[in-house]
Amino acid sequence: MAEAHSVRALLMDDLRHMVEAPDQAGIRWRLEVITKAFLVPRIRAVIYYRMGHALASKRLVPLAMLLESRAIRASGAEISPGAQFGPGLCLMHSVGIVVGPDVRVGRNLRIYQGVTLGDGSKPGQPTIGDDVLIGAGASVLGGIRIGDRVIIGAGSVVTQDIPDDSVATGSPASWKSSSDRHAQYRR
Repeated sequence: MAEAHSVRALLMDDLRHMVEAPDQAGIRWRLEVITKAFLVPRIRAVIYYRMGHALASKRLVPLAMLLESRAIRASGAEISPGAQFGPGLCLMHSVGIVVGPDVRVGRNLRIYQGVTLGDGSKPGQPTIGDDVLIGAGASVLGGIRIGDRVIIGAGSVVTQDIPDDSVATGSPASWKSSSDRHAQYRR
């Protein structure tokens, strides 16, 4: 996933998902992104994570951990540099997000505040597919697989595999296959 793209390409893809780009993303859009990178915590969290992950993959773990601690102070998000996110990572609100090491995520994850991905007390870490939305306060725990195009409702606790095209809600979460009435929640 992440190895196929440069850090810059991944960041640009992430920023396109977090800052609406006009059809012709020109200099004005780039200035808006640069301004927001200094002011908006959720964007700073993604920048710190991408840089930290690049350092960790080059075995510069102490520097990666330093960036992780900066990200916690700057954004309220604790994202391990050992986690792997595909392009299009979008944090809607960064405060309270916790992502453990060895979590694997596909493309276009949209994640809200207070979400926990991974748990050291359970064997393994979650693997999350493409085009997934995780609502506020949800927890995805253990070595489970979340399929593509899944919606995890706010406050849900997911401890079992969820198949593609499903909506998971509750604690513990139960899932139902998506239908047309759930299409409005997709991107």
